[in-house]
Amino acid sequence: MATLDDGRQSLSEIARARGKSIVSLLADIAGTPGAIQPRLLRFLRNLECLRLPDCPGGHGSTRVDRHQIDALQPGHDYVALSYTWVASAHESTTAGLYSVQTRDGTRWEPSEVRNLVLDRIFNYMRAAGVDLLWIDQHSIVQGDPDCTDPDPACGDDDCIENRKAMQVMDLVYKRSSHPVGLLGRPITSAYELRLLANILQGELTSVRGDQIRLSHHKSSKHTWHALELLSRITADKWWQSGWVFQENYKAGTRMALLIRHVEHLEPVKQRHPVFGTLRGELCIRSVDFMEGATRLCLACRHQIARYRGPSSAWATRKAKTIDRILAAAGRYQLTVPPSDPMTPRIVHDIERRTMRERWNRLAITANCCQYSQRLDIQHLQRSATASLSLSMLALCLLNGEVLHNGHPAIAAATDMTATQYLASRLFRDFQTPGGASHSLTFNKSCRFIDPALAERGIATSGHLWRLHKTVDTRHWRPEGTWVDGLAGTLEPLQRRSLACLVEHLARHGHVALADEIDALLHRDARTRAGGLLFSERYMLAMAAEVADAIARGGILRLACLWGERGAATTTPYMAVFVWDDGTGGDGGGGTWEGGEPSLAFTASRPEDGGSGVWKSRDDCEGGDDECDASDLDRHVSFEVEVGKEGAVVAAAGGRVVAPGLRIRRWLPGVCFFRGVERWPVVFPWPRDLEAIGR
Repeated sequence: MATLDDGRQSLSEIARARGKSIVSLLADIAGTPGAIQPRLLRFLRNLECLRLPDCPGGHGSTRVDRHQIDALQPGHDYVALSYTWVASAHESTTAGLYSVQTRDGTRWEPSEVRNLVLDRIFNYMRAAGVDLLWIDQHSIVQGDPDCTDPDPACGDDDCIENRKAMQVMDLVYKRSSHPVGLLGRPITSAYELRLLANILQGELTSVRGDQIRLSHHKSSKHTWHALELLSRITADKWWQSGWVFQENYKAGTRMALLIRHVEHLEPVKQRHPVFGTLRGELCIRSVDFMEGATRLCLACRHQIARYRGPSSAWATRKAKTIDRILAAAGRYQLTVPPSDPMTPRIVHDIERRTMRERWNRLAITANCCQYSQRLDIQHLQRSATASLSLSMLALCLLNGEVLHNGHPAIAAATDMTATQYLASRLFRDFQTPGGASHSLTFNKSCRFIDPALAERGIATSGHLWRLHKTVDTRHWRPEGTWVDGLAGTLEPLQRRSLACLVEHLARHGHVALADEIDALLHRDARTRAGGLLFSERYMLAMAAEVADAIARGGILRLACLWGERGAATTTPYMAVFVWDDGTGGDGGGGTWEGGEPSLAFTASRPEDGGSGVWKSRDDCEGGDDECDASDLDRHVSFEVEVGKEGAVVAAAGGRVVAPGLRIRRWLPGVCFFRGVERWPVVFPWPRDLEAIGR
């Protein structure tokens, strides 16, 4: 059994050590019987919490009782605690002041959790008026202490129960109204307190255009002291833990950070409302801390590049400090480009954090990326060719992450680690409808539907469109066509632009497409935004892209469904895509150099697949348990080319030949395919990945 963390090994080294090509190893991981694991929800149905005890007094131990709740039902308020089991240098390791009720309810045993941890969180709970605490060390079965099996995939009942709990940890924090993180390092001076207030309130930075810069209202000395304070705070063990990363990420804007301060700073703290009123603690939102830290780091990075140059020793030290802070507490909304997916950053950030059992990275990554397909660590680790880094890559691809297989092969791929390859080859040219304000959310949903990994590539399904007639809108009326009503989620100009398109289509005989777009406009006018289904929201978002292209005088392409046998069907035009490649004119038959047809591939599906969020006990492979079938809304829209790398795959009507597609670019458009089933396709492996280990 291979348990080695091969995260630092190159893909060629991994292939050589196992005597197989990388694509064969990926297909083996995905095809291992039992490798796909359901996520069981019984743990949340019977979530074990601790009741808030009376204030400790006297010389005896304070008893803490247990209480179970159904966390999937509304109305249960509990604190989900995020802390490190290992004390920081600033914390006492003393434990035993509190005794916790055993699971059978017959006795109370001294808690091994540090007294300081329980003191702090119980004080918070009293101030917040919350009676229940979820704390992993007591709320999860930690495994049989008498178990001597060194195998992390141990079959002991307690160990199995522990692994099941790991798969749903994200939901514990996501469903808590009061997730709280405890930092170990205290604030020790009034100057540190003021610096932190300046960071949180954005007083050290300003925004000029779309750039973050240092404020002219604070001295440079003050700014660099603030950066050093951030370095000290983010050096806390809390920021270095893989499990804590998940807890902080999934709790989102609700995560509160508690930072102790020395007693004499209480009056100073009260002058800064941003720190709250909890005695002895600064209580701040984690997202506010990360936002302020990231803005200061980006502004300082610009300042270094502008005035100091990259070669000076001072600049080098500061640049490394900035990198460390951003690695610990960087806010993705400010650091990930709007056209990129978050997945490579999440995988890397989890990989670099501390974790006792490295294979748990699979569960943490799946939780953070909201993956519906889970890999069973127990099955994978017992394989003779087990590879943690390839299992991580397979996990991402099985959940629909898109490799850009249309790029030329790069020789350096063979020397990359799996994480580096994922970062370099995931598609990163998404175009968010309406701009960058919600790009990370949109890009996160750009995933294939029900992908499968095989020797020939990634099999999935969707609709294939042949692009035909070109529509040049440069000479259309910039104000669009008059419409009677402007209500709806679309902007008034967007509605008028689409109305102009409807007129054009009808005038040129494309009545079916004109009617569909007109009906979409009418549905939008009648429906409130909150009442829209996913399919309607997505179609309106794509329609808005088409409308914006018309408003700027862009090029559109009309398309019909591509047939099963590689020929255009007799269906009329039922889609319009934003072309904007500057070709102009009619576009002829829609071809590229060499006579290749211009094609688009689209696929979309709501988060529950149209069947509800939770699978019933009868449908779940977990037997007498419910399993989580929740997923993200999924949608992709690419220009593609058909290659010779098709494959025979299983389909509803038997086995069919699925065309092999290579991605050219993102191609937004609005499509109408009511009643037309998705057709199987294969996206061949990128050529450089396919060659490694052959």
